[in-house]
Amino acid sequence: MKNILIITNIPAPYRQKMFNSMSNIFTLLGLSLKVLYMAKKEPNRKWKIKQETYQYHYKFYWGLHPIIGNMFAHFNPGLLLRLIFKRDYQAVILGGMASPTHWLVPFFVKRNAKKFMWVESNLTSVKRTKGLSYRLKNLLLSKQDGFVITGNPQKEYIRYFLPEIGERFFFILPNIIDESLFYHGIRKIRKDKHQILEEAGVSEDCQMWILPGQFIEKKGILEFLDLLSISDISNVKLFLLGDGILRPQISKRIQNFNIPVEIIGFVQQEVMLRYYAAADLFILPSLSDPSPLSPIEAIASGLPILVSSKIGNCDDVLDEGQNGWSYDPITEKDKGAKILKKLAESTVNQRNIMGVYSSNIYKERFDTDKLITDFSEKLKKFV
Repeated sequence: MKNILIITNIPAPYRQKMFNSMSNIFTLLGLSLKVLYMAKKEPNRKWKIKQETYQYHYKFYWGLHPIIGNMFAHFNPGLLLRLIFKRDYQAVILGGMASPTHWLVPFFVKRNAKKFMWVESNLTSVKRTKGLSYRLKNLLLSKQDGFVITGNPQKEYIRYFLPEIGERFFFILPNIIDESLFYHGIRKIRKDKHQILEEAGVSEDCQMWILPGQFIEKKGILEFLDLLSISDISNVKLFLLGDGILRPQISKRIQNFNIPVEIIGFVQQEVMLRYYAAADLFILPSLSDPSPLSPIEAIASGLPILVSSKIGNCDDVLDEGQNGWSYDPITEKDKGAKILKKLAESTVNQRNIMGVYSSNIYKERFDTDKLITDFSEKLKKFV
């Protein structure tokens, strides 16, 4: 049995399904998965993760967790020492490079183990691409034997920071969601759509649009509200599902523009599912975003989507004009306004057709077992 360690910062609801499936498929292939966490939570994450969803081997490590600028850093001496003294692994997959523990792991992994980095960033999602930041990324990437990436934008990111990439291997593994909830579960909840709309105060002749995400600058919420204010739309109500430091500014913008927007705040997954089930449109107008999960949840839910062309998985979740549209929220505001008008004037039948197209994209490109089986088989050969 070959042991594979995944080292990452904190658990997340959307990772549970992936790690559970990965653990099961690994076992069938003679591999063993162990997930090592740096902390149980971070200040900007309010997830409640049920204990029964941990169906894989995992461990939390004690550490120091300072806030450095906008970064929630982790330093875990015990985790690093575990790599030195418990040499029971053949490969380590490191989830990113966002804190001191991430930076140090490559130097503590035993010499004969394979080292991989899980990269979701793209060149539009990073602010520092020169100087010390470039040299640090180049150093950390150069220590890896290969990379787990979600798609081509991540490959471009790695090639930029590591021009001397050589023979290093790429494993493509798109982000994975819990399809028992967002594909099958949504369709059961949708029978209560009229009740959900009534509770939300949305009339039958009005569309429900949803925008889930943190209220932070890169999500582009303020810019989208500006766009909505000039689009002359009256038959739509937008629900903002999230929270964050920009909440006061968002509230003020809504009041000043007198636009049909309601702030719901942060909601747990079971509540989010009800909004997905009742919505007419999913929106994600990010100014930058590495590889967000929410548009994958949206297409699994069978929703038309309007997304920023800046998100790293735009080409994966969207067939332009078929299941929705994209625009650049920075340079294509006129295009964005025209799309909003078109969506507001769309019929129920047109939105249903786009929703079916979204579901088909999900089934073709994001099937959990197929993706993880393919990844696991390639990983086993490499290890």
